[in-house]
Amino acid sequence: MATEPIGAPTVARGRGAPRRRSFILLKGAHRARGLVYYGLLIALVAVYLVPLSWMISTSLRTQVNLFDPGQWVPSPATLDHYGNLFQYLPDYGRYVWNTLRIAGLTTVGQLVSCSMAGYALARLRFPGRNILFVFLLLTLMVPFHATLIPVYVLFKDLGWINTPLALIVPAFFGNALFTFFFRQFFMTVPRELEEAARIDGAGWARIFRSIIVPVSKPAYTAVGLLTFVTAWNSFFVNTVFLQTQDQWVLTEALQSLIGQYNSQYGEIMAGVVLMSLPIVVLYAVVQRYFVEGFTFAGITG
Repeated sequence: MATEPIGAPTVARGRGAPRRRSFILLKGAHRARGLVYYGLLIALVAVYLVPLSWMISTSLRTQVNLFDPGQWVPSPATLDHYGNLFQYLPDYGRYVWNTLRIAGLTTVGQLVSCSMAGYALARLRFPGRNILFVFLLLTLMVPFHATLIPVYVLFKDLGWINTPLALIVPAFFGNALFTFFFRQFFMTVPRELEEAARIDGAGWARIFRSIIVPVSKPAYTAVGLLTFVTAWNSFFVNTVFLQTQDQWVLTEALQSLIGQYNSQYGEIMAGVVLMSLPIVVLYAVVQRYFVEGFTFAGITG
């Protein structure tokens, strides 16, 4: 009758013990990496939330406690600064309309021009396409301030100074970064969809309008949100081209509350809070498409 060697269980246990130790070590290392990762995320969130919390807190403080560093939670809290804001800026509604008009039309212009250019670079075959794409990327290295003076002279000759046209019309001529973004996204769209449409007799314009645009909602949402937020928060360019008070946008109106000897900081913070609310709501609505747009655009080389 065969008998099991006495040392067999010992050998099995001896082989399994290192594996268990390795598994425990790997699990511990994974937990450590997770703790570090989430710790960094929490620190990053704190970096963004501290100024935001200070802004909201300052807008709700009384004038006496306005610069009190211990007033993170206003006590007592007041809405006086919000009421005073409309007294200092009686044309606040006009400033909101000017800002909304410029930001909205700028967004439309960027979406139309950049998506069409990006699709041409991603799908159409024509001589010099790659060279054109390289030069397009090279323009990203040219700072806007380097071309500001010739652009200003050109717009002055066209009669666009102190009109929204100086900020809206250039958006309809594209943007190198967003054109590159759309190109990368369109390269992830299966070619079979376009080939099937071409078999049915559709041209490039029909394919772009009926197939590419509907399946590219994440890309349009991401670019649209970034463009709108940039235009909504813009200050420097607006001060250059919009010079009279009736053409001011919100950032210029709030900046006017800063005087040489006296500044209305409580009202400024209240204005910034009100100005930030539409952006927060907009991002909360489209955040899923926003993340998807960057995800798909980033997986293509």
